[in-house]
Amino acid sequence: MKNYIYIILAFVAMAFAACNPMKDTINEVESAPGVARTLNITTTSTYETAAAANTGIVALLNKSYPQMGNGTKANVTYSYKTNTVKPVDSVYANVQYTVTDADYAAANGNSNKNFTSAKVLDFLESKYPQASTPANKLVILSYTFFLSNVTTGTPVTEAYLLQSIGWQKIYLISNTQYAAVGRGTNNMFLSGDAANLAGYFNTFLKSDIVTMSTAKAGDKINVSYRVYQSATVSYQKVYALTYDGVNWLPNTTLAFLKQDGKWIPDPTIYYTMVTADYLNLNLSTVTYTFGTAANRGNAAQYKSINVSATNGTQWSTSEIQAMLIYTLNLKFPNAVANPEIPYVITYYSYNGKYSYVPVKFIKTATGFVLANPQ
Repeated sequence: MKNYIYIILAFVAMAFAACNPMKDTINEVESAPGVARTLNITTTSTYETAAAANTGIVALLNKSYPQMGNGTKANVTYSYKTNTVKPVDSVYANVQYTVTDADYAAANGNSNKNFTSAKVLDFLESKYPQASTPANKLVILSYTFFLSNVTTGTPVTEAYLLQSIGWQKIYLISNTQYAAVGRGTNNMFLSGDAANLAGYFNTFLKSDIVTMSTAKAGDKINVSYRVYQSATVSYQKVYALTYDGVNWLPNTTLAFLKQDGKWIPDPTIYYTMVTADYLNLNLSTVTYTFGTAANRGNAAQYKSINVSATNGTQWSTSEIQAMLIYTLNLKFPNAVANPEIPYVITYYSYNGKYSYVPVKFIKTATGFVLANPQ
Protein backbone atom coordinates (compact mmCIF):
# COMPACT_ATOMS: atom_id res chain seq x y z
CA MET A 1 0.00 0.00 0.00
CA LYS A 2 1.30 3.42 -0.86
CA ASN A 3 1.88 5.86 1.93
CA TYR A 4 0.59 9.38 1.33
CA ILE A 5 1.85 12.31 3.31
CA TYR A 6 0.11 15.59 2.72
CA ILE A 7 2.11 18.70 3.37
CA ILE A 8 0.75 22.23 3.25
CA LEU A 9 3.72 24.54 3.01
CA ALA A 10 4.17 28.19 2.06
CA PHE A 11 7.56 29.04 0.64
CA VAL A 12 9.35 31.83 -1.21
CA ALA A 13 10.72 31.03 -4.68
CA MET A 14 13.98 29.10 -4.43
CA ALA A 15 14.33 29.47 -0.65
CA PHE A 16 12.52 28.53 2.57
CA ALA A 17 12.06 30.98 5.40
CA ALA A 18 14.58 30.55 8.20
CA CYS A 19 11.84 29.93 10.75
CA ASN A 20 9.63 27.12 9.46
CA PRO A 21 6.65 25.91 11.55
CA MET A 22 6.62 22.68 9.51
CA LYS A 23 10.23 21.81 10.27
CA ASP A 24 9.47 18.54 12.08
CA THR A 25 7.23 17.33 9.28
CA ILE A 26 9.84 18.20 6.68
CA ASN A 27 12.46 16.27 8.64
CA GLU A 28 10.15 13.26 8.68
CA VAL A 29 9.86 13.40 4.89
CA GLU A 30 13.58 13.83 4.45
CA SER A 31 14.30 10.87 6.70
CA ALA A 32 12.61 8.49 4.25
CA PRO A 33 14.13 9.32 0.85
CA GLY A 34 13.23 7.37 -2.26
CA VAL A 35 9.61 6.69 -1.28
CA ALA A 36 6.90 7.87 -3.68
CA ARG A 37 4.45 10.20 -1.98
CA THR A 38 1.91 12.89 -2.79
CA LEU A 39 2.72 16.43 -1.64
CA ASN A 40 0.17 19.24 -1.49
CA ILE A 41 2.08 22.53 -1.46
CA THR A 42 1.02 26.17 -1.49
CA THR A 43 3.66 28.64 -2.61
CA THR A 44 3.81 32.37 -2.00
CA SER A 45 5.67 32.72 -5.28
CA THR A 46 3.56 34.33 -7.99
CA TYR A 47 3.76 33.90 -11.75
CA GLU A 48 2.52 35.77 -14.79
CA THR A 49 1.59 32.63 -16.74
CA ALA A 50 1.24 28.87 -16.32
CA ALA A 51 4.36 28.40 -18.46
CA ALA A 52 6.37 30.62 -16.10
CA ALA A 53 4.93 28.74 -13.12
CA ASN A 54 5.93 25.38 -14.59
CA THR A 55 9.50 26.55 -15.06
CA GLY A 56 9.81 28.24 -11.67
CA ILE A 57 8.16 25.51 -9.63
CA VAL A 58 10.17 22.72 -11.30
CA ALA A 59 13.38 24.53 -10.33
CA LEU A 60 12.13 24.96 -6.78
CA LEU A 61 11.10 21.31 -6.43
CA ASN A 62 14.40 20.05 -7.82
CA LYS A 63 16.24 22.15 -5.24
CA SER A 64 13.97 21.59 -2.24
CA TYR A 65 12.82 17.99 -2.78
CA PRO A 66 15.65 16.18 -4.60
CA GLN A 67 15.37 13.22 -2.23
CA MET A 68 11.81 12.27 -3.16
CA GLY A 69 11.40 8.98 -5.00
CA ASN A 70 10.39 8.55 -8.61
CA GLY A 71 6.63 8.54 -8.89
CA THR A 72 6.18 11.19 -6.21
CA LYS A 73 3.55 13.76 -7.12
CA ALA A 74 3.34 17.39 -6.03
CA ASN A 75 0.21 19.49 -6.36
CA VAL A 76 1.44 23.07 -6.11
CA THR A 77 -1.00 25.94 -5.69
CA TYR A 78 0.20 29.40 -6.72
CA SER A 79 -1.33 32.80 -7.31
CA TYR A 80 -1.06 34.87 -10.45
CA LYS A 81 1.35 37.77 -10.20
CA THR A 82 -1.74 39.82 -10.82
CA ASN A 83 -5.30 38.67 -11.45
CA THR A 84 -5.96 41.81 -13.42
CA VAL A 85 -5.54 41.42 -17.16
CA LYS A 86 -5.04 45.07 -18.09
CA PRO A 87 -6.55 45.93 -21.45
CA VAL A 88 -4.22 47.98 -23.60
CA ASP A 89 -6.71 50.86 -23.66
CA SER A 90 -8.52 50.38 -20.37
CA VAL A 91 -8.31 54.05 -19.43
CA TYR A 92 -10.09 55.22 -22.57
CA ALA A 93 -13.76 55.37 -23.37
CA ASN A 94 -13.23 53.68 -26.74
CA VAL A 95 -13.42 50.19 -25.26
CA GLN A 96 -17.15 50.52 -25.90
CA TYR A 97 -18.48 50.25 -29.43
CA THR A 98 -21.98 50.05 -30.86
CA VAL A 99 -22.34 48.38 -34.26
CA THR A 100 -23.81 50.76 -36.83
CA ASP A 101 -26.09 50.18 -39.80
CA ALA A 102 -23.06 50.75 -42.04
CA ASP A 103 -21.16 48.04 -40.14
CA TYR A 104 -23.99 45.55 -40.67
CA ALA A 105 -24.21 46.41 -44.36
CA ALA A 106 -20.46 46.01 -44.87
CA ALA A 107 -20.31 42.75 -42.97
CA ASN A 108 -23.52 41.11 -44.17
CA GLY A 109 -23.77 42.51 -47.66
CA ASN A 110 -27.54 42.79 -47.30
CA SER A 111 -30.20 44.43 -45.16
CA ASN A 112 -29.76 42.11 -42.15
CA LYS A 113 -28.98 44.33 -39.20
CA ASN A 114 -27.80 41.60 -36.85
CA PHE A 115 -24.89 39.23 -36.26
CA THR A 116 -24.60 35.56 -35.41
CA SER A 117 -21.95 34.53 -32.84
CA ALA A 118 -19.53 33.63 -35.64
CA LYS A 119 -20.23 36.85 -37.55
CA VAL A 120 -19.39 38.93 -34.48
CA LEU A 121 -15.87 37.46 -34.39
CA ASP A 122 -15.48 38.11 -38.12
CA PHE A 123 -16.57 41.71 -37.59
CA LEU A 124 -14.10 42.28 -34.73
CA GLU A 125 -11.23 40.83 -36.77
CA SER A 126 -12.18 43.10 -39.65
CA LYS A 127 -12.44 46.23 -37.50
CA TYR A 128 -9.49 45.42 -35.20
CA PRO A 129 -7.17 43.04 -37.14
CA GLN A 130 -5.05 40.87 -34.89
CA ALA A 131 -1.97 41.59 -37.01
CA SER A 132 -2.09 45.31 -36.20
CA THR A 133 -3.96 45.41 -32.88
CA PRO A 134 -2.13 45.07 -29.54
CA ALA A 135 -2.85 41.96 -27.45
CA ASN A 136 -5.44 42.41 -24.69
CA LYS A 137 -7.45 44.86 -26.74
CA LEU A 138 -10.85 44.91 -24.98
CA VAL A 139 -14.12 45.75 -26.70
CA ILE A 140 -17.47 46.08 -24.98
CA LEU A 141 -19.65 45.53 -28.02
CA SER A 142 -23.33 46.43 -28.36
CA TYR A 143 -25.11 44.84 -31.33
CA THR A 144 -28.21 42.95 -32.35
CA PHE A 145 -27.89 39.19 -31.97
CA PHE A 146 -29.50 37.06 -34.65
CA LEU A 147 -32.23 34.71 -33.45
CA SER A 148 -33.71 32.15 -35.80
CA ASN A 149 -37.29 33.00 -36.81
CA VAL A 150 -37.05 36.39 -35.08
CA THR A 151 -36.98 39.25 -37.56
CA THR A 152 -35.57 41.98 -35.32
CA GLY A 153 -33.14 39.96 -33.24
CA THR A 154 -32.13 40.79 -29.67
CA PRO A 155 -29.99 43.77 -28.53
CA VAL A 156 -27.03 42.56 -26.47
CA THR A 157 -23.85 43.98 -24.97
CA GLU A 158 -20.91 41.57 -24.69
CA ALA A 159 -17.20 41.71 -23.85
CA TYR A 160 -14.47 40.53 -26.23
CA LEU A 161 -10.73 40.32 -25.57
CA LEU A 162 -8.02 39.91 -28.21
CA GLN A 163 -5.74 37.06 -27.17
CA SER A 164 -3.02 35.05 -28.90
CA ILE A 165 -5.62 32.74 -30.46
CA GLY A 166 -7.72 35.64 -31.74
CA TRP A 167 -10.82 37.41 -30.53
CA GLN A 168 -12.50 35.65 -27.60
CA LYS A 169 -15.81 36.37 -25.92
CA ILE A 170 -15.27 36.82 -22.17
CA TYR A 171 -17.62 37.11 -19.20
CA LEU A 172 -19.23 40.51 -18.66
CA ILE A 173 -20.74 41.47 -15.29
CA SER A 174 -24.40 42.41 -15.77
CA ASN A 175 -26.40 45.25 -14.23
CA THR A 176 -28.36 42.66 -12.26
CA GLN A 177 -25.14 41.32 -10.76
CA TYR A 178 -23.92 44.79 -9.79
CA ALA A 179 -27.25 45.35 -8.06
CA ALA A 180 -26.99 42.03 -6.21
CA VAL A 181 -23.97 43.32 -4.27
CA GLY A 182 -25.24 46.84 -3.74
CA ARG A 183 -23.54 48.46 -6.74
CA GLY A 184 -26.58 48.91 -8.95
CA THR A 185 -26.80 52.71 -8.75
CA ASN A 186 -23.97 53.27 -11.22
CA ASN A 187 -23.40 49.63 -12.26
CA MET A 188 -19.75 49.82 -11.22
CA PHE A 189 -17.59 48.57 -8.40
CA LEU A 190 -15.74 50.95 -6.12
CA SER A 191 -11.99 50.90 -5.58
CA GLY A 192 -12.65 49.66 -2.04
CA ASP A 193 -14.30 46.52 -3.41
CA ALA A 194 -11.00 45.06 -4.64
CA ALA A 195 -10.65 42.56 -1.78
CA ASN A 196 -14.17 41.24 -2.39
CA LEU A 197 -14.09 40.89 -6.17
CA ALA A 198 -12.92 37.26 -6.26
CA GLY A 199 -15.75 36.25 -3.94
CA TYR A 200 -18.33 38.23 -5.90
CA PHE A 201 -17.21 36.77 -9.22
CA ASN A 202 -17.16 33.22 -7.85
CA THR A 203 -20.78 33.62 -6.72
CA PHE A 204 -21.85 35.12 -10.06
CA LEU A 205 -20.16 32.41 -12.12
CA LYS A 206 -21.46 29.52 -10.01
CA SER A 207 -24.99 30.91 -10.38
CA ASP A 208 -24.68 31.21 -14.15
CA ILE A 209 -26.30 28.15 -15.72
CA VAL A 210 -24.63 28.60 -19.12
CA THR A 211 -21.14 28.97 -17.61
CA MET A 212 -21.51 26.01 -15.27
CA SER A 213 -22.99 23.70 -17.90
CA THR A 214 -19.52 23.22 -19.42
CA ALA A 215 -17.25 24.16 -16.51
CA LYS A 216 -14.56 21.64 -15.59
CA ALA A 217 -11.61 21.71 -13.23
CA GLY A 218 -8.73 23.70 -14.66
CA ASP A 219 -10.87 25.98 -16.80
CA LYS A 220 -9.86 29.63 -16.80
CA ILE A 221 -12.20 32.53 -17.34
CA ASN A 222 -11.70 36.26 -17.84
CA VAL A 223 -14.31 38.48 -16.20
CA SER A 224 -14.79 42.06 -17.38
CA TYR A 225 -16.15 44.62 -14.92
CA ARG A 226 -16.26 48.38 -14.46
CA VAL A 227 -14.65 50.36 -11.63
CA TYR A 228 -15.76 53.82 -10.53
CA GLN A 229 -13.01 56.37 -9.93
CA SER A 230 -14.82 59.70 -10.06
CA ALA A 231 -17.99 61.29 -11.37
CA THR A 232 -16.40 61.54 -14.81
CA VAL A 233 -13.89 58.67 -14.86
CA SER A 234 -14.37 54.90 -14.76
CA TYR A 235 -12.29 51.98 -15.96
CA GLN A 236 -13.22 48.71 -17.65
CA LYS A 237 -11.05 45.97 -16.22
CA VAL A 238 -10.53 42.21 -16.65
CA TYR A 239 -10.00 39.70 -13.84
CA ALA A 240 -8.73 36.11 -14.31
CA LEU A 241 -10.09 33.14 -12.34
CA THR A 242 -9.58 29.37 -12.46
CA TYR A 243 -12.16 26.67 -11.70
CA ASP A 244 -11.01 23.97 -9.26
CA GLY A 245 -14.08 21.78 -9.74
CA VAL A 246 -15.99 23.53 -6.95
CA ASN A 247 -15.16 27.24 -6.99
CA TRP A 248 -13.74 29.90 -9.30
CA LEU A 249 -10.55 31.04 -7.58
CA PRO A 250 -7.85 33.72 -8.02
CA ASN A 251 -5.17 31.04 -7.89
CA THR A 252 -4.53 27.74 -9.61
CA THR A 253 -2.89 24.40 -8.94
CA LEU A 254 -0.39 22.66 -11.18
CA ALA A 255 0.70 19.04 -10.85
CA PHE A 256 4.30 17.85 -10.97
CA LEU A 257 5.89 14.41 -11.10
CA LYS A 258 9.27 13.05 -10.03
CA GLN A 259 10.50 11.02 -13.00
CA ASP A 260 13.97 9.68 -13.80
CA GLY A 261 15.40 11.56 -10.83
CA LYS A 262 14.02 14.97 -11.83
CA TRP A 263 10.84 16.91 -11.22
CA ILE A 264 8.79 17.65 -14.34
CA PRO A 265 5.33 19.08 -15.00
CA ASP A 266 2.90 16.19 -14.62
CA PRO A 267 2.04 15.05 -18.17
CA THR A 268 -1.31 13.66 -17.01
CA ILE A 269 -4.29 15.08 -18.88
CA TYR A 270 -7.31 15.53 -16.61
CA TYR A 271 -10.89 15.79 -17.81
CA THR A 272 -14.17 15.89 -15.89
CA MET A 273 -17.33 15.03 -17.79
CA VAL A 274 -19.79 17.90 -18.22
CA THR A 275 -23.46 18.09 -19.18
CA ALA A 276 -22.76 17.89 -22.91
CA ASP A 277 -20.86 14.62 -22.46
CA TYR A 278 -23.83 12.90 -20.82
CA LEU A 279 -26.15 14.22 -23.54
CA ASN A 280 -23.75 12.75 -26.13
CA LEU A 281 -24.58 9.29 -24.75
CA ASN A 282 -28.16 9.43 -25.97
CA LEU A 283 -28.22 10.89 -29.48
CA SER A 284 -30.64 9.50 -32.04
CA THR A 285 -28.06 9.96 -34.80
CA VAL A 286 -25.44 7.68 -33.20
CA THR A 287 -25.27 3.89 -33.18
CA TYR A 288 -23.73 3.02 -29.81
CA THR A 289 -21.67 -0.08 -29.14
CA PHE A 290 -21.88 0.18 -25.35
CA GLY A 291 -24.59 0.40 -22.74
CA THR A 292 -28.33 0.17 -23.33
CA ALA A 293 -30.96 2.65 -24.42
CA ALA A 294 -32.22 2.66 -20.83
CA ASN A 295 -28.95 3.41 -19.04
CA ARG A 296 -27.75 5.88 -21.68
CA GLY A 297 -31.08 7.72 -21.49
CA ASN A 298 -30.87 7.79 -17.71
CA ALA A 299 -27.34 9.21 -17.87
CA ALA A 300 -28.44 11.94 -20.28
CA GLN A 301 -31.43 12.81 -18.11
CA TYR A 302 -29.64 12.95 -14.75
CA LYS A 303 -26.13 13.88 -15.96
CA SER A 304 -24.66 11.00 -13.96
CA ILE A 305 -23.94 7.28 -14.15
CA ASN A 306 -26.26 5.10 -12.08
CA VAL A 307 -24.51 2.05 -10.63
CA SER A 308 -27.06 1.14 -7.95
CA ALA A 309 -30.35 0.69 -9.80
CA THR A 310 -31.91 -2.69 -10.58
CA ASN A 311 -34.46 -1.47 -13.13
CA GLY A 312 -32.24 -1.61 -16.21
CA THR A 313 -30.81 1.90 -15.93
CA GLN A 314 -27.71 0.70 -14.08
CA TRP A 315 -24.23 0.60 -15.65
CA SER A 316 -21.79 -2.28 -15.34
CA THR A 317 -18.05 -1.69 -14.89
CA SER A 318 -17.31 -2.75 -18.46
CA GLU A 319 -20.05 -0.47 -19.81
CA ILE A 320 -18.64 2.48 -17.87
CA GLN A 321 -15.16 1.83 -19.22
CA ALA A 322 -16.48 1.68 -22.79
CA MET A 323 -18.46 4.89 -22.20
CA LEU A 324 -15.36 6.66 -20.88
CA ILE A 325 -13.28 5.54 -23.87
CA TYR A 326 -16.03 6.81 -26.18
CA THR A 327 -15.95 10.17 -24.40
CA LEU A 328 -12.15 10.37 -24.51
CA ASN A 329 -12.20 9.76 -28.25
CA LEU A 330 -14.68 12.60 -28.67
CA LYS A 331 -12.74 15.02 -26.46
CA PHE A 332 -9.23 14.08 -27.62
CA PRO A 333 -9.58 12.88 -31.24
CA ASN A 334 -5.95 13.74 -32.01
CA ALA A 335 -4.41 12.10 -28.95
CA VAL A 336 -1.06 10.51 -29.76
CA ALA A 337 -0.27 6.96 -28.66
CA ASN A 338 2.09 7.40 -25.70
CA PRO A 339 2.06 5.22 -22.56
CA GLU A 340 3.85 8.02 -20.66
CA ILE A 341 0.84 10.36 -20.90
CA PRO A 342 -2.06 9.22 -18.69
CA TYR A 343 -5.59 10.49 -19.22
CA VAL A 344 -7.66 10.74 -16.04
CA ILE A 345 -11.34 11.15 -16.85
CA THR A 346 -13.79 11.75 -14.00
CA TYR A 347 -17.49 10.92 -14.16
CA TYR A 348 -20.38 11.65 -11.78
CA SER A 349 -21.57 8.42 -10.21
CA TYR A 350 -24.76 7.61 -8.31
CA ASN A 351 -24.68 4.74 -5.82
CA GLY A 352 -27.31 5.87 -3.35
CA LYS A 353 -25.37 9.11 -3.17
CA TYR A 354 -23.44 11.12 -5.72
CA SER A 355 -19.66 11.13 -6.01
CA TYR A 356 -16.97 11.91 -8.56
CA VAL A 357 -15.04 8.85 -9.78
CA PRO A 358 -11.71 9.25 -11.65
CA VAL A 359 -10.46 6.53 -14.02
CA LYS A 360 -7.03 6.48 -15.65
CA PHE A 361 -6.39 5.50 -19.28
CA ILE A 362 -3.46 5.63 -21.67
CA LYS A 363 -3.51 5.90 -25.45
CA THR A 364 -1.93 2.97 -27.31
CA ALA A 365 -1.62 2.17 -30.99
CA THR A 366 -5.00 0.44 -30.80
CA GLY A 367 -6.78 3.19 -28.81
CA PHE A 368 -7.47 4.14 -25.21
CA VAL A 369 -7.03 1.38 -22.64
CA LEU A 370 -7.13 1.25 -18.86
CA ALA A 371 -3.84 2.18 -17.23
CA ASN A 372 -2.61 -0.50 -14.82
CA PRO A 373 -5.79 -2.62 -15.00
CA GLN A 374 -6.29 -4.78 -11.92
